[in-house]
Amino acid sequence: MNPPETIVRQWPRTAAHTAGVAFKVEPGDFQVDEILPFEPSGEGEHLLVRIEKTGVGTPELARLLADAHGIDHQDVGYAGMKDKRAVATQWFSLRGVAALDAAVAALDGVRVLEVRRHRQKLRRGQVDGNVFRVVLRDADVDASDAMQTLADRGAPNYFGGQRFGRDNLDRAVAWIGRRRRVRLSAFKQGLYLSVLRSFLFNEVLAARVSAGTWARLVPGDAADDRGMPTGPLWGRGRSPVSEVAAEIEQQVLAPHAALLDGLEHAGLTQARRSFVLRPRDFRWQQDGERIELWFRLGAGEYATSLLGDVFELREPGANAGGESTVFAGIDVPGEVIA
Repeated sequence: MNPPETIVRQWPRTAAHTAGVAFKVEPGDFQVDEILPFEPSGEGEHLLVRIEKTGVGTPELARLLADAHGIDHQDVGYAGMKDKRAVATQWFSLRGVAALDAAVAALDGVRVLEVRRHRQKLRRGQVDGNVFRVVLRDADVDASDAMQTLADRGAPNYFGGQRFGRDNLDRAVAWIGRRRRVRLSAFKQGLYLSVLRSFLFNEVLAARVSAGTWARLVPGDAADDRGMPTGPLWGRGRSPVSEVAAEIEQQVLAPHAALLDGLEHAGLTQARRSFVLRPRDFRWQQDGERIELWFRLGAGEYATSLLGDVFELREPGANAGGESTVFAGIDVPGEVIA
């Protein structure tokens, strides 16, 4: 594979016109509470700790927990990545730890909420969903129509900019294209494979958004359990789509044959993901230029993709240059075309 050409592609949204709003002005403007799909067993070799964190990333906190207890970093588990610039609660598992070290409660930006025992380590993706409270500021329009749109039909289920980071996609494409790949940690290899699958899924979804068919079935579609169309998470195996749906996917993915081949050889099994992101328990209120929202999303669904379909989300000081970063569910810095 030739060295990738790095460009920025804008994946389309459904809203013809969007209003700009300030996003994450303060950490408390973005609150997320992780929901596990099980109840801790109350016994076992793993200590489960529910932590509220502010201003600290999930991998960073995992390392701090490992160091505080003198255990290997691989013995700390967590189900999902949570935003650094947020007030976020999530669970961590600590293998072979009898009791939580008091030093953890003294860490900056950390508050211990609950400690339980469990038989197994937390695994990535082992989450039922997340509950959000979001405050948007400087809204100079009445958001009633936009909010009703999200409540009624949801938004395209793009993987959000957080999945791609600043240069993860560039690095992932360069890594998978090497004839002799550099050995990576299990975490980084998993991240790169996930980033590549996410990019390809977004490409197919973008084509369906442009065609106006992202929220309705076309001939040959594979539907989810709600009857909504789905797109590919690439890997080995036969695609379940045919006819029109298959033609769209083949046309979109044809320029990325090297990425498809690399994912298949990495041993991944093909899966499907819904094109439609629909929030549950969706409520909102607007007071002047301030909008407050409450909603729940499933595992792997992004609040930025939901809100970014109808708003330009401007996050102050999000990059090194101090300029605002725009999250519109579509604008990903450093996106790579192989």
